Amino acid sequence: MLAFAILKQDIFKMTDIEFDTLIKEQDFVGSDFFEASFKFWFNDTEQIRTPFPEKIQPELIEKTSRIFLEWILELSDEEKSKLENEEIAEVFEMILFNQAIGLVKDEDQKITICYPFLPRVGDVVDDKSRGSSTVIERQIDVKENHKKYLKLNLKSESDSVEWETEFELPA
Repeated sequence: MLAFAILKQDIFKMTDIEFDTLIKEQDFVGSDFFEASFKFWFNDTEQIRTPFPEKIQPELIEKTSRIFLEWILELSDEEKSKLENEEIAEVFEMILFNQAIGLVKDEDQKITICYPFLPRVGDVVDDKSRGSSTVIERQIDVKENHKKYLKLNLKSESDSVEWETEFELPA
């Protein structure tokens, strides 16, 4: 454990090889945890489309891994024993998403990261009265009631008429 205490101070100064070794030597989460977690969030599947642009993924892996490992090293043995797998995954995902927001500049990419399951520019949605329409733009509006809404600008595929809709975002 002494090695971890020394290394913790310099976790952001470590070489990639030193850091990979540290990940393998710590025994709280397996190195396969990192691989499986990044694979889940970085690869499109039937359940989810990745919210993370490919160009930020290498740096996102680096930052998330180092911050998550630093969090692990700061936990006492008692704290570690009380944590459930779900809580560990939640902390990892919180770090992942927070780091990603800092790596993107585009507002639309930030919306995708904050709300990965909502319609994106280019998506086709079916509206009861307008039929299939393509999302051409989106933005977040904050109303007087301090609630956030996602405003979508769409273009009907049948007659190319542009229209908009909005809905309240989850808190």
